[in-house]
This record gives sequence, C-alpha cells and structure tokens, in this order.
Amino acid sequence: MAEAVAGNDQRSLLYKIRIFVNSHLINMFAGGLFALLAIFLAFPIVMVFIKSLWGDDGFTLGFYQEFFSYNFYYWSFLNTMILGLSAMVILVVVGFCFAYMTTKGPNWLRKPLKVCALMPLCAPPYIFSISLITLFGRNGMVTNFFDLNFNIYSWTGVIVAQCLAFLPLSYMMIENVLNSQNPSLEESASDMGASEFTIMRAITIPLAAPGVLKAALLVFVMTIAEFGNPAILGGRIPFLAPDTYLMITGEGDFNMASVLSVVLMVPCLIIFVIHNYMLKGKGYTTIVGKPTAVDPKDMTPLIKYSLLAIVIPVAIMVLLSFAVIVMGAFVKIVGVDNTFVIDHMLNMQSNTAIFNSVKLSLLAGLFGAIVGTLLAYVIMRGKFKGRKVMEMMALSGFALPGTVIGVGYIMAFNRPPFLLAGTIWILILNCAFRFLAVGVEAGISKLHQISIEIEEASADLGADFITIFFKVILPIMFSAFIAGFIYTFMTTMMSLSSVIFLVTPGFDLAAVYIYLTAQLGELGLASAATVKMMLIVVICFASLKLLAKKTGLDVIEK
Repeated sequence: MAEAVAGNDQRSLLYKIRIFVNSHLINMFAGGLFALLAIFLAFPIVMVFIKSLWGDDGFTLGFYQEFFSYNFYYWSFLNTMILGLSAMVILVVVGFCFAYMTTKGPNWLRKPLKVCALMPLCAPPYIFSISLITLFGRNGMVTNFFDLNFNIYSWTGVIVAQCLAFLPLSYMMIENVLNSQNPSLEESASDMGASEFTIMRAITIPLAAPGVLKAALLVFVMTIAEFGNPAILGGRIPFLAPDTYLMITGEGDFNMASVLSVVLMVPCLIIFVIHNYMLKGKGYTTIVGKPTAVDPKDMTPLIKYSLLAIVIPVAIMVLLSFAVIVMGAFVKIVGVDNTFVIDHMLNMQSNTAIFNSVKLSLLAGLFGAIVGTLLAYVIMRGKFKGRKVMEMMALSGFALPGTVIGVGYIMAFNRPPFLLAGTIWILILNCAFRFLAVGVEAGISKLHQISIEIEEASADLGADFITIFFKVILPIMFSAFIAGFIYTFMTTMMSLSSVIFLVTPGFDLAAVYIYLTAQLGELGLASAATVKMMLIVVICFASLKLLAKKTGLDVIEK
C-alpha cells in the first residue's frame, strides 16, 4: 500500500512538473534566446565601446582625442560619409528608375531589366572592382580600345563599384512598394486629366516613401561597411572600414580600431532614427482589399526615354562586369593575353576556400534559421516584458556595419570563458547572428497570418506546447525558416567585412581569398573563384525551386 502511494506521489510530481514546463516553456525559450542575443550580439558591441575608452592606464578619452586631432582620421571619416551619401542618392534614383520600368514599363523590357537589377546578388560586392580594373584599368580592355587616359583607382571607381554592387538592395525595396500600390489611384488621377509626370510626382513617389527610405538606409549602411571595393580601388583615399582592418592587421592597435568602429556606427544609428521618425505616424496603405485590376497604359515617351537613359547604361555595366569575370576565369590575362586556360578554375587553394565557405555557410544558415524561427515565435506569442528589446537586439546585427561586429568578436571571444578565436565556431556564430534579422522578420510576418485560435484549439484538445509547436506552428512557418536559411547561406558565402577579421591562417574562405588575390593583381584566380561561387548560388536557387515544386511549399519568399 505504501508503495502504491509512493508511486502515485511520483506520478503526481511528474505530472506537476510537466504542467509547469508546458505553461512556462515559452518563457524558458525566451530566457535562453535572450542570453544568446546578449552574448553574441550585445557583448561584442559593448566590448568595442569599452576598448575605445580603456587604455593601459584605465579609462581615457585620449583615443578619441587622437582621432579628432589627427588629420588622416578626419579625412577618413569625411570620405566615408561622402561615399555613403553619394551611393545612397545615386542608388535611390537608379533603383527607382529600375523599379518603375519593371512595374509600369513595356512588358518586353520588364523581365530583362529585373534580371539585370538582381544579378549582383549572385556575386560578392567586390567583384565589381575586379571587373572595373579589367575594363578600365591601365591595361583595361576599354581603356586600350579607346586609348583612354583614365584612372579607375579613384573616387569614380569606388562609387561606381559600390553602386553596381548594392543596386539589388535599392531596387528590391522600392519595387516591393510600387507593386503594393493600388493601381486604381493612378488610373483615377489619369481619368481626371493628370499627366503621367504629375501622377508620378504627386502619387507614386510619395506613396513609395517607405521603400525609398528603407533603400536609402540599407544602401548607406552597406556602402560604408563594405570595404572590398574602397580598399581595392580607393588608391590612397582613406576610408574608415579599410583603415579599421589595417589598424588591426598592420599595427595591432585595437584601441584605435575600436574608436574607428564606434565612429562608423554613429551615422548608421542616426540614419535609423531619422528613418523611424520620418515614417512614424504616417499612413501609406493603398490596398485595403483585393486591388482592382486596370489595363496597363503606355508610358509617356518623355518619361520612358528619360528612365531608359538611366537604366540601360547601368544594365550594360552590370552585364559587362559579369561577362569579363566569366571571361577572366578561362583566359590567361583577360584583354592582354586571351589564351584559353583551365588552370584558374582548377586551382586547389581556391577550391579549398570555396569548400570551407560552403561548409561555414551551411552551418551558419542552419543555426541562424533555427534561432530566427524560435525568436520570431517567442516575440510574437510570448507574454513577457522585453519582447521589443529582443526584437531590436535581433535586428541590430543587420543595422550595424559588419566591420564593427567583426572587431567586436575579436575582442569578445579571444579569452575565457568565451574562447572561440581560432575556431570555426566564431565564424559560424558571427554570420548567424549578424544576418539573424531576415529570419526573425520573415517568421514574424508569417505568424501575423496564423491565428492564435489554432494553437488555442490544439491546447483545448489536450496537445502540449511541444506538440503544438512541432506539429502546428513549424510546418506553417517552414517557408520563413527556409527564407532565413537561404539569406544567411548566401550572405555568409559572400560576406567579407566581418569574417576577414576572424579567419585564421590555414583556413581560407572564398570571399577573403578573392579579395586578397584581387589586391595582389591575380585577377584570373579571383575571377575563377567568383565564377565558382556564382555557380553554387545558381545551383542553390535551382534546388530550392525544385523543392518548392515537389513539396508544393512556397519556400522562396517573394
């Protein structure tokens, strides 16, 4: 009898534990995820701030005083701001022109222009430095053909390369809002006698403000953080991101590198505040139900040819850049000695670097997608305070320059208790948490479409939290999981600005290999490695398309 009572007490205790865990599991998840965000996002950033204010003798403002008193740093900061603002203005205009032509232009032009606008996504940003050197360098194909006296190692080269590299970001943001606008508004304005120019100025552009501002924000942050193009084409022009890299690798001065990183962060944060302030309290919704279909109208010739005068030269430059990269992979010296060779493609060092990048990208993509999906669920379904703080922390990796996060990881994880320096884990965690925002936002967007009543009904039928999560929520959120995985995989493959600080000798990554070989003038090897990376990207997208077709799941987010 005593044994039966003891058995009943044990079962009762296990039942109580199960009930407690089931009712508090989401909060447990939240605690664990918050700890991960604090360690792998907040901690490195805090370390950058501390290092910029802490010298051998303790707290000091001397490093900032040196920054503001040394002329070189002043010009480095000023040049970085000029580069970011120049690329931002140019790409907002060019991105809008592409988006307008692909949404309202002639049908036969829409697909080709869209392909041209998105092509740079398939390659690292700094491949445009390689292609511009091949085309417009001292012995460049165009330079020799037209006998030009043109210096590509200049402001012109850097701005053109950055604009070509980040065109897809601007285009996608603006094209998305133009597609979301109710066409009946423009149709009504046209019926009332408004010209196409007036409609564009008074309706289309104002309603596209969210996309334009997001495009401007992203382009600015990515342009000032990506140092591949400025480092290769900048010549003697100083920029903050390359100077930060040289400060660590050349001089080993982590204090000044931290100061440069903090200075690099400040304009990014200011841009975010301005962006949120300008959109706050303003409504841009034009579709409140199913949009009314309207017949496409021919564009006014003046507008059409004005836009074409902008988009056609840019599209030609994109196509030319990719053409010379592919050509450079299979000839000795493109434009100089066009003898066919296969050595560049068979180079074992580049193949090893690409294999390492694929392995790193798969692990980072999988880890980032899992954490992003769980974070999205916790933020949307949790009842605890601090959900907004968690969301802001998750988005901070995307908002801050990769250079800053790379420097932070060096200082945060090079000693116990978080000794990760020299291992692949520091690279995996850096990439996973830096690109976490896309998975989180995709998951949150998906959960907005899922009524909580589904989960409540499952719970009423006796399903516990784990069963509901794995059998109800995860299948519905699968496309968001895949979106986070794809983005993290792709960006990790091509990322340079943070991983270049973290790689160790003997463990080459494709992005770092391409950058270093391009700097050494080995354009054939750099081109070949880039072509192999682009093939992996194409295979990746083809596989995802096949998966979507076989499973019937929309795994590629539109």
